[in-house]
Amino acid sequence: MISGTTINSYVSADSNKSINSQIKKFKQQTTDDATIATKKSISKLGNNSLNYFIPTQARKIKGNSIQDPGSDANFVTKVNYSARNNPQNRINLPKGYSIALLKKAAQKNSWKNTKLQIKIGRIGLQGLAMNSFTPSKRDLSRIVNLNHVTQAQNVELNNFTLSLINPIIKKLGGIQYLSSYNAVKAAQNVADVYSQDNWNNTGSKVGHDSRFRRVVGSKFNIKDVAEENYTDNPALGLTEIKLKNRDVSMAALKHAIYNSVALQLFEDGPSYWGHATALMNLDIHKKYQPNYFGTSFDKFGGLHFFMIPHNKKVNVDFKPF
Repeated sequence: MISGTTINSYVSADSNKSINSQIKKFKQQTTDDATIATKKSISKLGNNSLNYFIPTQARKIKGNSIQDPGSDANFVTKVNYSARNNPQNRINLPKGYSIALLKKAAQKNSWKNTKLQIKIGRIGLQGLAMNSFTPSKRDLSRIVNLNHVTQAQNVELNNFTLSLINPIIKKLGGIQYLSSYNAVKAAQNVADVYSQDNWNNTGSKVGHDSRFRRVVGSKFNIKDVAEENYTDNPALGLTEIKLKNRDVSMAALKHAIYNSVALQLFEDGPSYWGHATALMNLDIHKKYQPNYFGTSFDKFGGLHFFMIPHNKKVNVDFKPF
């Protein structure tokens, strides 16, 4: 007869083995060539590192001789590989980060103000150093197929995104986003256009696929300017067209969202802080506020944040959750 103690030990060992296997896969899906942000590495930054957090032009370099780090940035948020049952992932703001400073750094010709760009750049890097992502045990075992992301999965991912963004906007005194089932569907349609066009951010297909504006605008009656922040995620190992397996854990997708939000908020200097201002709901005119927000992934692991103007025409179909 097997004792209760022996059974419990066996179950516990088997469970730990399963978790360890899932963590191993999670590490493979979240590890890239970037350097993890630490206060020690930030303190050692010199002039040769300035291009990683301020516009290239601010260094008065002729031509584009310095590579824009983009999603291959030298500094990323830390990952806690000890999974928890219910981790409370939040993004905390570093001292000095404000909407006023962000607007000032993003305004026209602000790249000429090198001192300003260095100031906000170093504040941003402190933001990367003070934040970290922890996966949930449940999400490690939940698999999402990027060829067939369900509406329920998209809603969950979108709610996770807004749980990171809206508290920051509220703290900074901005206007928080709304969301709706149609907003999430519109965001997925943006991702579908990228998938259909095999837009994997390599070769000639880099940056934004402009076709999505016409396709999604027509289908969802979006007449006014909508914003899209796009991040390819090489850490997911899904950016190769020939890669047929598009299965990835929910934990890896939430990490991609967490890291992308942090990078767009804190290390957006090479993009003139345009991703940061869009993410903080500053780019769409106030007459359309509050705006709707949708999150989606294309089949390559590309992440799309879609910000939709709020107006009477759109409002009929975009009723909040």
